[in-house]
Amino acid sequence: MSIRKIAKLAGVSTSTVSRVINHHPYVKEDKRQRVLEVMKEIDYVPNQNAINLSNGKSNIIGLVVPYIRNSCYDQLVESILEEATKEHQKVMILPTYFDQELEKNYYTLLRDKTVDGIIVTSKTQDDDFLSELSQYGPIITTEKTRFNSTPSVYPDRVSMFDLAFDHLAKLTQYKKIFVTVHRSKSASYSTERKMTSFAKYFPHYPIEDAFLIGLTNFENGYILGQKLFAEFKEPFILYGNGDEVAAGVYKASLETNYQMNRDFYLISEDNQLFSDIFSIDSLDFHLKEVGKRAVHHLLNHETSNQKIMGHFEKRQED
Repeated sequence: MSIRKIAKLAGVSTSTVSRVINHHPYVKEDKRQRVLEVMKEIDYVPNQNAINLSNGKSNIIGLVVPYIRNSCYDQLVESILEEATKEHQKVMILPTYFDQELEKNYYTLLRDKTVDGIIVTSKTQDDDFLSELSQYGPIITTEKTRFNSTPSVYPDRVSMFDLAFDHLAKLTQYKKIFVTVHRSKSASYSTERKMTSFAKYFPHYPIEDAFLIGLTNFENGYILGQKLFAEFKEPFILYGNGDEVAAGVYKASLETNYQMNRDFYLISEDNQLFSDIFSIDSLDFHLKEVGKRAVHHLLNHETSNQKIMGHFEKRQED
């Protein structure tokens, strides 16, 4: 039913009905009540998208994530949801699975005013694309970008990578080192920076021999652990890109009688439950703080780039 019909039944103008639907303050209370009563009687539900377009505000934040279920993003997503709720904002989770076209389609939600702003936890689009899109509303990334054209709140991964590789370079009793990552250098700026840091501390170790690409979860780590423990008899280092991957390697070691900190050294990222339970050294990027600040950065339309320092949770004796 159109607002004209509601106006006729309530005995008011269509502009009055429109103001009531859009929560406009300047409507006489008796007229507002008549319109609300008619809407209730006919079970009228306003088109929320139309209201958003009219008001220019939806109180919804779009959250672009690679996966819905992945421990690497759990802390970050949880803190964003918690902080957004405190600020009376809804969150629309937009999983991309690193599909570039799907991610690009999500950004139309900002142009169409379905969301007021977007927080991007990991992206496939380049910075120029995001910068151009920002004319439709605020966009914040939670990873370091190559350029400063898009505002960001991000963990200082470079300092943490340097801290980790400096520590690993001193563990000379281990003859080989393996570093797991999800995406290649060309697809991930984080991987590029990790490789650059690795080269500083292991200048004579071929990157292509050390870096293993395509690992994301416990099963990946478990399969890798089985392979490494079967093939290498000399002590080695495994730097896992997440506690899940490292925990999978650890499980494989239990089945092959390899002992951590004797036959291999294990370090991971995220500092979550797995690393705590198995006493695995882990880098904590303080993603909860990143998520919290990202929400405020977005809502306040900040245009700066803010770096968050993490810490190295060391659980093993050298």
